[in-house]
Amino acid sequence: MDKISKINIAKRRIALNHSFDVELFEAEKNVFIKSEDTFFEMITFGKQGLFLLNEEIYEWCVGLFGDMDIKRIMDGEHLYTIERKLREYNKKLGGEHVRYLYIHDKTVDKPEGYTYKIFNESNIHELDEFKEFDNALNFKNDVLAVGAYFEGELVALAGADNVLNDLWQIGIDTLENHRFNGLGVYLVKTIAVEIEKQGRLPYYTTWSPNIGSTKIALNSGFEPVWVDYFSKELIKKADS
Repeated sequence: MDKISKINIAKRRIALNHSFDVELFEAEKNVFIKSEDTFFEMITFGKQGLFLLNEEIYEWCVGLFGDMDIKRIMDGEHLYTIERKLREYNKKLGGEHVRYLYIHDKTVDKPEGYTYKIFNESNIHELDEFKEFDNALNFKNDVLAVGAYFEGELVALAGADNVLNDLWQIGIDTLENHRFNGLGVYLVKTIAVEIEKQGRLPYYTTWSPNIGSTKIALNSGFEPVWVDYFSKELIKKADS
């Protein structure tokens, strides 16, 4: 499957998940959609911005960002403005999410000295006790994982969940003593191939300051395709 086809699948899945017409991603200007399920989310595939908004902030957001370039909106000053508005509703931005799709079939080296194991839905529950690998697993919607073992100990794990149905998100965790030897790249590449064998589309998420994670994505054949920000509930500290 070529790059454009994969991007179109991702767009259709996001549109279906939020119940809007996928053609809105092709609009020339920013698109604003009222949502009963999403308080605030903005998404861009690079052309324009698509906003999903609760009715309470819809007019405010349209008035402020209607004609603004999405790259400017996803910048410090305007993110601060959005953050302040969300705080009025006891919410905050969940941070930058750069989404990568598996585009390039790269050849990567398999690190020696390790044994590897694939987990699927029939045995992935065996990993429930490994809470330290919480970047690889969410322990709720995990459907596939590839582990690396050194002298019988699990030292690295790539996992995938199916929160977005046929769009499976990959996460990776490597114990500190086993980093910088290509293990993360190999596991992410391996699980991406396994996901495609099952007829699903693998994607990877990180944020721009996480250089190590970004390198893993790029070196294993992934390419940045879309960026989104969304709101989360603001958890206030209990009074001491």
